[in-house]
Amino acid sequence: MSFDRVVLVAGTRPEFVKLHPVTLALSTAGMSALLVTTEQHWSPSMKGTFLEELPWPCPVESLGISSREPLALVSEIVRTLPSHLRASDLVLIEGDTTSVLAAAIVANKLALPLAHVEAGLRSYDLRMPEEHNRRVCDHLADFLFAPTEPDAQHLRDERCPGSVSVTGNTVLDAVRQNMPRARPAQDIGDDFVLVTLHRQENVDARPFLVEISEFLRCVETRCVFPVHPRTVDKLKSHGLWDAIVGLRNVDVREPMGYLTFLDAMRRSRVIVTDSGGIQEESTAPEIRRPTIVLRRSTERPAAVDAGFSMLAPVAAPTLVAAVKDLSWFRPAAISPFGDGHAADAIVNALRLLALQKS
Repeated sequence: MSFDRVVLVAGTRPEFVKLHPVTLALSTAGMSALLVTTEQHWSPSMKGTFLEELPWPCPVESLGISSREPLALVSEIVRTLPSHLRASDLVLIEGDTTSVLAAAIVANKLALPLAHVEAGLRSYDLRMPEEHNRRVCDHLADFLFAPTEPDAQHLRDERCPGSVSVTGNTVLDAVRQNMPRARPAQDIGDDFVLVTLHRQENVDARPFLVEISEFLRCVETRCVFPVHPRTVDKLKSHGLWDAIVGLRNVDVREPMGYLTFLDAMRRSRVIVTDSGGIQEESTAPEIRRPTIVLRRSTERPAAVDAGFSMLAPVAAPTLVAAVKDLSWFRPAAISPFGDGHAADAIVNALRLLALQKS
Protein backbone atom coordinates (compact mmCIF):
# COMPACT_ATOMS: atom_id res chain seq x y z
CA MET A 1 0.00 0.00 0.00
CA SER A 2 1.78 3.12 -1.22
CA PHE A 3 0.74 6.73 -1.75
CA ASP A 4 2.20 9.89 -3.26
CA ARG A 5 0.16 12.53 -1.43
CA VAL A 6 -1.63 12.90 1.91
CA VAL A 7 -5.04 14.60 1.64
CA LEU A 8 -6.24 15.88 4.99
CA VAL A 9 -10.02 16.42 5.16
CA ALA A 10 -11.40 18.73 7.86
CA GLY A 11 -14.69 20.47 8.56
CA THR A 12 -14.64 21.94 12.07
CA ARG A 13 -12.37 24.16 14.14
CA PRO A 14 -10.98 21.33 16.35
CA GLU A 15 -9.99 19.42 13.23
CA PHE A 16 -8.10 22.41 11.85
CA VAL A 17 -6.23 22.83 15.14
CA LYS A 18 -5.32 19.16 15.47
CA LEU A 19 -4.38 18.62 11.83
CA HIS A 20 -2.21 21.71 11.52
CA PRO A 21 0.78 20.10 13.33
CA VAL A 22 0.45 17.10 11.01
CA THR A 23 0.78 19.33 7.94
CA LEU A 24 3.91 20.91 9.44
CA ALA A 25 5.41 17.47 10.10
CA LEU A 26 4.53 16.31 6.58
CA SER A 27 6.22 19.41 5.15
CA THR A 28 9.34 18.84 7.24
CA ALA A 29 9.44 15.23 6.03
CA GLY A 30 9.17 16.36 2.41
CA MET A 31 5.82 14.64 1.87
CA SER A 32 3.21 16.16 -0.45
CA ALA A 33 -0.03 17.21 1.25
CA LEU A 34 -3.35 18.93 0.56
CA LEU A 35 -5.94 20.24 3.03
CA VAL A 36 -9.56 19.96 1.89
CA THR A 37 -12.15 21.85 3.95
CA THR A 38 -15.78 20.73 3.91
CA GLU A 39 -17.32 23.93 5.35
CA GLN A 40 -19.13 22.03 8.14
CA HIS A 41 -18.14 25.00 10.30
CA TRP A 42 -18.93 27.73 7.81
CA SER A 43 -19.07 31.01 9.73
CA PRO A 44 -15.90 33.16 9.84
CA SER A 45 -15.67 32.86 13.64
CA MET A 46 -15.83 29.07 13.47
CA LYS A 47 -13.65 28.41 10.43
CA GLY A 48 -12.13 31.41 8.70
CA THR A 49 -10.04 32.69 11.60
CA PHE A 50 -8.58 29.23 12.18
CA LEU A 51 -7.43 28.95 8.59
CA GLU A 52 -6.02 32.48 8.68
CA GLU A 53 -4.29 32.29 12.07
CA LEU A 54 -2.50 29.02 11.39
CA PRO A 55 0.18 29.12 8.65
CA TRP A 56 -0.62 26.16 6.41
CA PRO A 57 2.40 24.77 4.54
CA CYS A 58 0.25 23.00 1.95
CA PRO A 59 -2.43 24.00 -0.57
CA VAL A 60 -5.96 24.44 0.79
CA GLU A 61 -9.05 23.60 -1.25
CA SER A 62 -12.70 24.00 -0.28
CA LEU A 63 -15.64 21.79 -1.18
CA GLY A 64 -17.96 24.79 -0.82
CA ILE A 65 -20.57 22.73 1.01
CA SER A 66 -23.85 24.51 1.75
CA SER A 67 -25.67 21.73 3.63
CA ARG A 68 -26.08 21.98 7.40
CA GLU A 69 -28.10 18.91 8.36
CA PRO A 70 -26.00 15.74 8.91
CA LEU A 71 -27.54 13.54 6.19
CA ALA A 72 -27.40 16.27 3.59
CA LEU A 73 -23.84 17.13 4.63
CA VAL A 74 -22.71 13.52 4.22
CA SER A 75 -24.40 13.33 0.83
CA GLU A 76 -22.78 16.52 -0.45
CA ILE A 77 -19.29 15.55 0.77
CA VAL A 78 -19.60 12.09 -0.79
CA ARG A 79 -20.60 13.74 -4.07
CA THR A 80 -17.94 16.50 -4.17
CA LEU A 81 -14.84 15.14 -2.40
CA PRO A 82 -13.85 12.53 -5.04
CA SER A 83 -13.03 15.24 -7.61
CA HIS A 84 -10.29 16.52 -5.26
CA LEU A 85 -8.66 13.11 -4.90
CA ARG A 86 -6.17 11.13 -6.99
CA ALA A 87 -5.74 7.37 -7.26
CA SER A 88 -2.38 7.63 -5.48
CA ASP A 89 -3.63 9.61 -2.45
CA LEU A 90 -3.89 8.65 1.20
CA VAL A 91 -6.86 10.26 2.98
CA LEU A 92 -6.19 11.42 6.52
CA ILE A 93 -9.00 12.36 8.92
CA GLU A 94 -9.07 13.44 12.56
CA GLY A 95 -11.76 12.95 15.18
CA ASP A 96 -15.41 12.08 14.87
CA THR A 97 -17.48 14.73 13.08
CA THR A 98 -19.94 14.28 10.23
CA SER A 99 -17.22 15.48 7.83
CA VAL A 100 -14.86 12.80 9.13
CA LEU A 101 -17.45 10.07 8.66
CA ALA A 102 -18.21 11.19 5.10
CA ALA A 103 -14.51 11.38 4.15
CA ALA A 104 -13.95 7.88 5.53
CA ILE A 105 -16.78 6.53 3.41
CA VAL A 106 -15.36 8.21 0.30
CA ALA A 107 -11.88 6.79 0.90
CA ASN A 108 -13.32 3.33 1.44
CA LYS A 109 -15.46 3.38 -1.72
CA LEU A 110 -12.54 4.69 -3.80
CA ALA A 111 -10.21 2.03 -2.33
CA LEU A 112 -7.82 4.73 -1.07
CA PRO A 113 -5.76 4.12 2.08
CA LEU A 114 -7.29 5.85 5.10
CA ALA A 115 -5.55 7.13 8.23
CA HIS A 116 -7.52 8.09 11.34
CA VAL A 117 -5.89 10.47 13.81
CA GLU A 118 -7.35 10.33 17.34
CA ALA A 119 -8.55 6.77 16.84
CA GLY A 120 -9.92 4.51 19.55
CA LEU A 121 -11.75 7.05 21.69
CA ARG A 122 -14.90 5.60 23.25
CA SER A 123 -17.52 7.08 25.56
CA TYR A 124 -19.97 4.17 25.18
CA ASP A 125 -22.67 6.86 25.26
CA LEU A 126 -24.85 6.16 22.24
CA ARG A 127 -26.74 9.45 22.66
CA MET A 128 -23.72 11.13 21.10
CA PRO A 129 -23.62 11.14 17.27
CA GLU A 130 -19.83 11.31 17.47
CA GLU A 131 -19.66 7.92 19.20
CA HIS A 132 -21.19 6.26 16.15
CA ASN A 133 -18.98 8.24 13.75
CA ARG A 134 -15.71 7.32 15.45
CA ARG A 135 -16.57 3.62 15.59
CA VAL A 136 -17.32 3.46 11.87
CA CYS A 137 -14.16 5.39 10.97
CA ASP A 138 -11.98 3.15 13.12
CA HIS A 139 -13.25 0.03 11.38
CA LEU A 140 -12.67 1.53 7.93
CA ALA A 141 -9.19 2.94 8.53
CA ASP A 142 -5.94 1.30 7.44
CA PHE A 143 -3.78 3.36 9.84
CA LEU A 144 -5.09 4.03 13.36
CA PHE A 145 -3.30 6.64 15.46
CA ALA A 146 -4.46 6.35 19.07
CA PRO A 147 -3.65 9.12 21.58
CA THR A 148 -3.23 6.75 24.55
CA GLU A 149 -2.68 3.07 25.23
CA PRO A 150 -6.26 2.55 26.52
CA ASP A 151 -7.55 4.03 23.25
CA ALA A 152 -5.35 1.57 21.34
CA GLN A 153 -6.72 -1.28 23.44
CA HIS A 154 -10.27 -0.34 22.42
CA LEU A 155 -9.21 -0.84 18.81
CA ARG A 156 -7.65 -4.21 19.54
CA ASP A 157 -10.66 -5.34 21.56
CA GLU A 158 -12.95 -4.46 18.64
CA ARG A 159 -10.59 -6.20 16.19
CA CYS A 160 -10.28 -3.14 13.98
CA PRO A 161 -8.28 -4.32 10.97
CA GLY A 162 -5.97 -1.30 10.62
CA SER A 163 -2.42 -0.94 11.95
CA VAL A 164 -2.52 0.62 15.44
CA SER A 165 0.06 3.11 16.73
CA VAL A 166 0.04 5.05 20.03
CA THR A 167 1.18 8.57 19.22
CA GLY A 168 -0.23 11.01 21.77
CA ASN A 169 -2.65 13.76 20.76
CA THR A 170 -1.71 16.43 18.24
CA VAL A 171 -3.64 19.09 20.17
CA LEU A 172 -0.68 19.25 22.57
CA ASP A 173 1.59 19.86 19.59
CA ALA A 174 -0.68 22.74 18.58
CA VAL A 175 -0.59 24.30 22.06
CA ARG A 176 3.20 23.99 22.24
CA GLN A 177 3.69 25.48 18.79
CA ASN A 178 1.17 28.31 19.09
CA MET A 179 1.17 29.46 22.71
CA PRO A 180 4.09 31.86 22.02
CA ARG A 181 1.79 33.48 19.42
CA ALA A 182 -1.27 33.65 21.71
CA ARG A 183 -3.16 36.95 21.58
CA PRO A 184 -4.75 38.41 24.72
CA ALA A 185 -8.47 39.02 24.38
CA GLN A 186 -9.53 42.62 24.92
CA ASP A 187 -10.34 43.42 28.56
CA ILE A 188 -10.45 39.76 29.54
CA GLY A 189 -8.36 40.12 32.70
CA ASP A 190 -7.56 37.14 34.91
CA ASP A 191 -9.21 34.83 37.47
CA PHE A 192 -12.43 34.08 35.61
CA VAL A 193 -14.53 31.03 34.75
CA LEU A 194 -14.23 30.22 31.04
CA VAL A 195 -17.48 28.67 29.81
CA THR A 196 -18.02 26.90 26.45
CA LEU A 197 -21.06 24.90 25.33
CA HIS A 198 -21.88 23.39 21.97
CA ARG A 199 -22.70 19.68 22.05
CA GLN A 200 -25.97 18.71 20.41
CA GLU A 201 -27.13 16.41 23.19
CA ASN A 202 -26.64 19.29 25.66
CA VAL A 203 -27.67 22.57 24.08
CA ASP A 204 -30.66 21.09 22.26
CA ALA A 205 -32.19 20.20 25.64
CA ARG A 206 -34.03 22.97 27.48
CA PRO A 207 -33.45 21.49 30.99
CA PHE A 208 -29.68 21.64 30.36
CA LEU A 209 -29.86 25.28 29.31
CA VAL A 210 -32.03 26.17 32.30
CA GLU A 211 -29.44 24.72 34.70
CA ILE A 212 -26.62 26.54 32.91
CA SER A 213 -28.54 29.80 33.11
CA GLU A 214 -29.07 29.28 36.84
CA PHE A 215 -25.38 28.45 37.31
CA LEU A 216 -24.35 31.67 35.55
CA ARG A 217 -26.79 33.63 37.70
CA CYS A 218 -25.53 32.14 40.99
CA VAL A 219 -21.77 31.71 40.53
CA GLU A 220 -19.75 34.36 42.34
CA THR A 221 -16.70 34.35 40.06
CA ARG A 222 -16.84 36.38 36.87
CA CYS A 223 -17.57 34.26 33.78
CA VAL A 224 -16.30 34.69 30.23
CA PHE A 225 -18.71 33.00 27.84
CA PRO A 226 -17.74 32.89 24.13
CA VAL A 227 -20.99 31.53 22.73
CA HIS A 228 -21.15 28.98 19.91
CA PRO A 229 -23.70 29.92 17.18
CA ARG A 230 -25.73 26.76 17.84
CA THR A 231 -25.91 27.63 21.54
CA VAL A 232 -27.08 31.18 20.79
CA ASP A 233 -29.88 29.82 18.61
CA LYS A 234 -31.03 27.35 21.26
CA LEU A 235 -30.89 29.88 24.12
CA LYS A 236 -32.96 32.31 22.07
CA SER A 237 -35.50 29.69 21.02
CA HIS A 238 -35.99 28.69 24.66
CA GLY A 239 -36.33 32.29 25.87
CA LEU A 240 -33.14 32.27 27.97
CA TRP A 241 -30.78 34.45 25.95
CA ASP A 242 -31.82 37.89 27.18
CA ALA A 243 -31.52 36.87 30.84
CA ILE A 244 -27.95 35.62 30.34
CA VAL A 245 -26.87 38.69 28.37
CA GLY A 246 -28.24 40.85 31.19
CA LEU A 247 -26.15 39.21 33.94
CA ARG A 248 -23.51 41.62 35.28
CA ASN A 249 -21.02 38.85 36.13
CA VAL A 250 -21.16 37.20 32.68
CA ASP A 251 -19.04 38.50 29.81
CA VAL A 252 -20.87 37.17 26.72
CA ARG A 253 -18.64 37.18 23.63
CA GLU A 254 -18.48 36.01 20.05
CA PRO A 255 -16.52 32.77 19.52
CA MET A 256 -12.82 33.52 19.89
CA GLY A 257 -10.08 32.84 17.38
CA TYR A 258 -7.69 30.06 18.24
CA LEU A 259 -4.79 32.25 19.39
CA THR A 260 -7.08 34.35 21.57
CA PHE A 261 -8.73 31.28 23.06
CA LEU A 262 -5.33 29.82 23.97
CA ASP A 263 -4.65 32.94 26.01
CA ALA A 264 -8.11 32.77 27.59
CA MET A 265 -7.53 29.19 28.74
CA ARG A 266 -4.16 30.13 30.18
CA ARG A 267 -5.61 33.10 32.10
CA SER A 268 -8.74 31.36 33.42
CA ARG A 269 -9.23 30.17 36.98
CA VAL A 270 -11.30 27.18 35.90
CA ILE A 271 -12.89 25.96 32.65
CA VAL A 272 -16.50 24.76 32.42
CA THR A 273 -17.12 23.01 29.10
CA ASP A 274 -18.65 20.15 27.16
CA SER A 275 -15.83 20.20 24.59
CA GLY A 276 -13.67 17.17 23.96
CA GLY A 277 -10.65 19.07 22.71
CA ILE A 278 -10.58 21.43 25.68
CA GLN A 279 -10.37 18.42 28.00
CA GLU A 280 -7.08 17.64 26.26
CA GLU A 281 -5.78 21.19 25.84
CA SER A 282 -6.23 21.99 29.52
CA THR A 283 -3.69 19.27 30.39
CA ALA A 284 -0.94 20.85 28.26
CA PRO A 285 2.10 22.11 30.25
CA GLU A 286 1.41 25.62 28.94
CA ILE A 287 -2.16 25.65 30.35
CA ARG A 288 -2.82 23.13 33.18
CA ARG A 289 -6.22 24.45 34.26
CA PRO A 290 -8.98 22.62 36.17
CA THR A 291 -11.75 21.60 33.81
CA ILE A 292 -15.33 20.78 34.75
CA VAL A 293 -16.84 18.60 32.02
CA LEU A 294 -20.58 19.02 31.51
CA ARG A 295 -21.33 15.46 30.50
CA ARG A 296 -22.47 12.14 31.91
CA SER A 297 -19.62 10.40 30.09
CA THR A 298 -16.40 11.22 28.31
CA GLU A 299 -14.33 9.57 25.61
CA ARG A 300 -11.28 11.13 27.27
CA PRO A 301 -11.24 9.50 30.73
CA ALA A 302 -7.46 9.87 30.88
CA ALA A 303 -7.86 13.53 31.83
CA VAL A 304 -10.19 12.60 34.69
CA ASP A 305 -7.94 9.78 35.86
CA ALA A 306 -4.93 12.14 35.81
CA GLY A 307 -6.73 14.66 38.04
CA PHE A 308 -7.08 17.45 35.49
CA SER A 309 -10.84 17.31 34.99
CA MET A 310 -14.06 16.10 36.58
CA LEU A 311 -17.37 14.97 35.14
CA ALA A 312 -20.18 17.01 36.62
CA PRO A 313 -23.94 16.50 36.49
CA VAL A 314 -25.55 19.58 35.01
CA ALA A 315 -27.13 20.92 38.19
CA ALA A 316 -26.53 24.55 39.10
CA PRO A 317 -25.69 23.98 42.81
CA THR A 318 -23.18 21.24 41.92
CA LEU A 319 -21.45 23.43 39.35
CA VAL A 320 -21.30 26.43 41.67
CA ALA A 321 -19.71 24.27 44.37
CA ALA A 322 -17.21 22.71 41.96
CA VAL A 323 -16.06 26.15 40.79
CA LYS A 324 -15.75 27.49 44.33
CA ASP A 325 -13.85 24.53 45.80
CA LEU A 326 -11.12 23.26 43.48
CA SER A 327 -9.72 20.68 45.89
CA TRP A 328 -10.67 18.01 43.32
CA PHE A 329 -8.03 19.42 40.96
CA ARG A 330 -4.98 17.24 41.60
CA PRO A 331 -3.20 17.10 38.25
CA ALA A 332 -0.51 14.60 37.41
CA ALA A 333 2.97 15.92 36.69
CA ILE A 334 2.58 15.35 32.94
CA SER A 335 -0.29 15.27 30.47
CA PRO A 336 -1.78 11.83 29.75
CA PHE A 337 -1.98 12.81 26.06
CA GLY A 338 1.69 12.72 25.20
CA ASP A 339 4.68 15.02 24.99
CA GLY A 340 3.55 17.46 22.30
CA HIS A 341 5.27 15.64 19.43
CA ALA A 342 2.43 13.42 18.24
CA ALA A 343 2.49 14.76 14.67
CA ASP A 344 6.08 13.60 14.19
CA ALA A 345 5.13 10.15 15.47
CA ILE A 346 2.17 10.02 13.07
CA VAL A 347 4.20 11.03 10.03
CA ASN A 348 7.03 8.64 10.91
CA ALA A 349 4.53 5.80 11.34
CA LEU A 350 2.86 6.63 8.02
CA ARG A 351 6.16 6.44 6.19
CA LEU A 352 7.13 3.16 7.87
CA LEU A 353 3.73 1.53 7.40
CA ALA A 354 3.58 2.58 3.76
CA LEU A 355 6.97 0.98 3.14
CA GLN A 356 5.96 -2.21 4.95
CA LYS A 357 2.73 -2.58 2.98
CA SER A 358 4.00 -1.50 -0.43
